[in-house]
Amino acid sequence: MTTNKNDFIYMKIYHDLQEKIKTNEIKRGEKLPTENELKDQYNVSRDSIRKALTKLENNGTIIRRAGSGTFVTSEIADYSLSYQESFTEQMIKIGKKPSSDILAIEILNDCEKDIAAELALEPDERVYKICRVRKADGEPMALEIVFVPQKLVPNLHTFLYEETSLYQLYEDRYQLKMKDLEVHIQAELADKVVQKKLKLKENTPILKISGTMKLENHQPHYYFVCYHIGTKYTFSTRLPRKKKDEF
Repeated sequence: MTTNKNDFIYMKIYHDLQEKIKTNEIKRGEKLPTENELKDQYNVSRDSIRKALTKLENNGTIIRRAGSGTFVTSEIADYSLSYQESFTEQMIKIGKKPSSDILAIEILNDCEKDIAAELALEPDERVYKICRVRKADGEPMALEIVFVPQKLVPNLHTFLYEETSLYQLYEDRYQLKMKDLEVHIQAELADKVVQKKLKLKENTPILKISGTMKLENHQPHYYFVCYHIGTKYTFSTRLPRKKKDEF
């Protein structure tokens, strides 16, 4: 197998730009030079520059904005699996302004059987369904769908705005004591619905996280499904070598 010289050139540019971003020579959020400027800077063809930029875009290092240029992405959000943390808390931690586009707030008389079972709903019990695009500094980060029994959060729709944290409402207004959150994580490609709502290209990787929160009295509190843009998140936890009862 032979290596194309042009492949070596664009990979060299890719690694050089990546190193400059890593060492903060090119800062997070900073606008990159134009393709023509980079072509002159590296003394290579425009095709090599485009290939290097495409690779950086595909791994989430840069983002291209129509009419504005190409920018280094801001700091990636770290979703800790060691403790509960709201989206708002995550974004504030990394210095971003959290917000939401509220796509829909519905009150359902019934919902899918598996969701009703997760929430231990009684027949005909009403449940809120809230669909939001979660944003950081105005950029989409995730599509979130939450189901919460209406009896736990009466009149929730009157308190929910673009800047509202559901966690804050749960804890401060409704005095709910959240305890355990069981989550399931699955890597997949965004379907057309998720692509449209998050403004993603075809075949963009996402991380689908779903689960159920329970209160201190073990009562199911809410069920959620959240589609995170794969290039904008890392997930971290701390795992012991063995189960406690094996030590």
